[in-house]
Amino acid sequence: MKQHILLVEDDTKARSMLAYLLQHSGYHVTQAASGETALDLLEREQFTIVLTDIVMGDVDGIEVLHTARLQSYRPAVILLTGHGTLESCQAALRAGAYDYLLKPCTDDELLACVARAVEHQQTEQRLREAASLITTLYQADTERIKRPAGSASGDASATRKVSTPLQIGALRIGASRKDVTLDGCPVHVTPIEYTLLCCLAETPGSIRTYSDIVRYTHGLETDEAEAQILLRVHISNLRKKLSPAYIVNNRGTGYMLVEPNP
Repeated sequence: MKQHILLVEDDTKARSMLAYLLQHSGYHVTQAASGETALDLLEREQFTIVLTDIVMGDVDGIEVLHTARLQSYRPAVILLTGHGTLESCQAALRAGAYDYLLKPCTDDELLACVARAVEHQQTEQRLREAASLITTLYQADTERIKRPAGSASGDASATRKVSTPLQIGALRIGASRKDVTLDGCPVHVTPIEYTLLCCLAETPGSIRTYSDIVRYTHGLETDEAEAQILLRVHISNLRKKLSPAYIVNNRGTGYMLVEPNP
């Protein structure tokens, strides 16, 4: 079975050349000409590897990385860029990237990196499956011990949580990123932007620190300065899509979601 690669590159010529190389090396390749297209594909299909450029349009490669790592099948992500620095490399690896390649790289370098990423992803997948099986067996055994003899098992649906839409002024945040509206009109947000909105909407009118927000949205432990850098682009995009008045920045501390004055 061919390994499935999602190739994300907004340069048509570069994307075609990379796709040709990967396909002729035995991989099944799905192409995305933008970060936004990649986000939709990640939620509809399953990939072993995501190979993405970093510098793109409204949705960059870091956003693609975060969304990929949120998927249950956890593809390995390789970032490509022609503008790399030591700091950006370290940040990408901390955010969950498998590897980071500077353009231009040779065909051999790229293929070797992809081969290592495939092996890494498959090893991770086997470990997750084993851990899941062990957890399931342990929980079932614990439940069996606790359950009185002859009693029926509990209703699994009793543990399900119902998401309640959040309303802040004219902004409504529903149960998914596709259910965000402003004045009744749909607002297209990315997964990270949606998570960020949910985080701020938990405590409307109250400041949440930069590091607290990043812990919620990215699952990372960072200092305040690094957290502020990670959030800056997402906050800027949200302000453009909503209104700057909805998100208040307490400089040096954090952000809060507020209902704008009429």
